[in-house]
Amino acid sequence: MNPVSIIILLLIIAYCAFVIYKQVQKKKQGGCGGNCAGCSGCSSFQMKDSSVKKKGR
Repeated sequence: MNPVSIIILLLIIAYCAFVIYKQVQKKKQGGCGGNCAGCSGCSSFQMKDSSVKKKGR
């Protein structure tokens, strides 16, 4: 492998580690990670902003 390939590979590995780290931090803070089994992509996530109102049934 030439040095450019090694640098690109290290950048990809570093980015993957960064994404995993951010997901772990988000999950520890109580946020939705979106990667749980059966999760529909944070559809049950509730906004804490009072300007956002739910539709009435």
